[in-house]
Amino acid sequence: MFTKKRPDGTYIKKLHFFTRLLPYLMPTRSDAVIYFEQEFDLTNTLGYIRKKRNEEGGIRISVFYIILYAAIRVIAQRPKMNRFVSGCRYYQRNRISFNFVAKRDMSDDGEEVNVTMPFSPLLTIEGFCKKIDDHISSIKKGSETSSEKTNDLVTHLPRFLIKFIAWGIRFLDYHNGLPKSVIDSLPFWCTIFFTNVGSVGIDAPFHHNFEIGNCGIFCAIGKIRKQNSIKSDGSVETRDKVKITFTYDDRIADGIYCARTIDLVRDLVENPEKLEIPLELTPEQLSKLGLAETELV
Repeated sequence: MFTKKRPDGTYIKKLHFFTRLLPYLMPTRSDAVIYFEQEFDLTNTLGYIRKKRNEEGGIRISVFYIILYAAIRVIAQRPKMNRFVSGCRYYQRNRISFNFVAKRDMSDDGEEVNVTMPFSPLLTIEGFCKKIDDHISSIKKGSETSSEKTNDLVTHLPRFLIKFIAWGIRFLDYHNGLPKSVIDSLPFWCTIFFTNVGSVGIDAPFHHNFEIGNCGIFCAIGKIRKQNSIKSDGSVETRDKVKITFTYDDRIADGIYCARTIDLVRDLVENPEKLEIPLELTPEQLSKLGLAETELV
């Protein structure tokens, strides 16, 4: 506590002076927010998904899985996207982790569970799909997790105690005194927070970032829709499109860096065959990415 060491990241020493000033000029993620709205063409993607599912021993894969996997691959090559600001200091996150919501069952009253998972950028797409399926399956079959039990207990406390606990979490996090067990059990300490609202037929909103924790990117994925367009020869072509919105903490890296990163994600999502090419990272790239050795397995 009261040091520059954290269980979830490494302090970044060398930064431009103006970058170091940004957390003081824009103390919150809401102060530094940038919104991106993008449209991805999923026509080829949906064909790829059908092919992979129909292969012998085919994998369970979806548009959501492909977006997540593409984001992992791109973040590994664009390490600034895995930075965060905490206590007015910059850190390189030591794992690539995503948060999203899964239902224990698909009924209207099905209980929603926050899922926070770390991923190695060296996973194959088959390995990624299996890992995420196994984890979600265990949640659906299992009873409440320890974090769910703890959160349920806290919400039954008097309001002044809940406010004190929330204040204590923020205070300890600011001063790098928050235990790793707490960071791992709450959904607000991750690389990207995803919401797949398209799964319930809703288009992507511009979602807020959370001020608690250190997640600087919120991604909302909308419903897939048909869209007609006129080709150069005058004929009409129907394409499958999806709107995806990003709420981004501009202190992490400048907006141009973020926009180019999104372009790389779009290219992989729209051309998913590229995801089957093994990712090779040089020692220099691995050093800049700053992942713990256990996160590369």
